[in-house]
Amino acid sequence: MEFVSVTRDAGLLTIAIDRPQGHNSLNRALRLELRQAFEEAAEQCVVKPETGPTGSGDATADPGPVRAVLLKGGKKVFCTGQDLKEHLTEMTEPSAMDKVDTEYNPMIAALAAIPVPVVAAVNGAAAGAGWSLALNCDFRIAAASASFKAAFPSIGLATDCGISYLLPKLVGPAQALQLLYDDHPIRSSRALELGLVTQVVDGDDADEAAEAFARKLASGPTGSYREI
Repeated sequence: MEFVSVTRDAGLLTIAIDRPQGHNSLNRALRLELRQAFEEAAEQCVVKPETGPTGSGDATADPGPVRAVLLKGGKKVFCTGQDLKEHLTEMTEPSAMDKVDTEYNPMIAALAAIPVPVVAAVNGAAAGAGWSLALNCDFRIAAASASFKAAFPSIGLATDCGISYLLPKLVGPAQALQLLYDDHPIRSSRALELGLVTQVVDGDDADEAAEAFARKLASGPTGSYREI
């Protein structure tokens, strides 16, 4: 994949968004690659029969199921949502305006379908659908310099990717509407007060703390976590 890297270390699968030239904004290629990465992650969470090359049960052939997933953006920005340059181009093509139904919703559904804990490491800005991506994870570890912004009202769009469902569950309907309508950046300290993030890490880089948190989950009682 061009804009997404996937690495596996024992029970932890790390999915990293890597489109720095576009501030990790979601163009079509990135949306499709994230969906693919989420779908493949879910498949790797399933316990498979131990079938070696001869079907005799080679226990070394399979590293076992994924037990936790870490979703990362870049060091300076998590994800800034829809690629607006692409969006402006697509406004002249009516069929391309179906991308919420055909690309965004399936991408988010694939993320939500991962049956093990998913942790987001948020550095810098998480805006629009980028904020929605983070909210669809089970836990969010944010750098002190991180911020969250709806961005939808600023460009005249409705919310998407589940944020209008998830945000009221975290902060209540009235507070959610105010955050979406005001559309001001929410600093990580305020996000922690509101319950939008699990932990805030000093400095600009939450990757190490998020990975440690995800590894702890990966070593925990996966069956119990799945049922919860």
